[in-house]
Amino acid sequence: MKIMGIDLAGKVDNPTGICVLNADKISGYEIYLGTLYSDEEVLEKISAVQPSLIVVDAPLSLPKGRCCLEKECECAVGGHFRQSEREIRRYGSVLPLTFTGMKMLTMRGVGLARALSGKFQLKETHPRTVQKILGWENLKNELENYFHLLPDASEHELDAAIAALTGFFYFNDCYRELGYVDEGTIILPRGKDCLESLEKFKKS
Repeated sequence: MKIMGIDLAGKVDNPTGICVLNADKISGYEIYLGTLYSDEEVLEKISAVQPSLIVVDAPLSLPKGRCCLEKECECAVGGHFRQSEREIRRYGSVLPLTFTGMKMLTMRGVGLARALSGKFQLKETHPRTVQKILGWENLKNELENYFHLLPDASEHELDAAIAALTGFFYFNDCYRELGYVDEGTIILPRGKDCLESLEKFKKS
């Protein structure tokens, strides 16, 4: 089972972190962390890996009734949030999709989702919320309990690892899904109990 986590950047000039998690019930985990930039690089990597699931840290859809996020468009009456953002706010604040930086990220995420539609299973997550649910204060230290990480792993690569890990919890039926399916959902771990599925692979 291969799960790819992607911490998508809003601008192609900024680093996009990726994580490929090979999860095997017998031999354990093997992960690859890396950094990419352009959409072409991301799509080429996905094509090469052929993951069972891709989990992305970025909005992959627009609020219901919206065709874009421009305030001048007639669709602007559709609002700034999807139902999934409204629900995730019980864990902490999130920015509206129409916020300048979020708008750029959202439109890139929507484009990626369209390019992958019908080819790969695709889910969205929010690493900071995942980290909060798991009770992890130091992300790198906690991940190193399970994975062999390079000392220079970037924050974007670590967020991609959290996204891939959330995909693992999804496959192990230890997740919750926020929002409406026809609008776009966000998956999160059900709780700290999800970590039990990792115990057999925990580093000694």
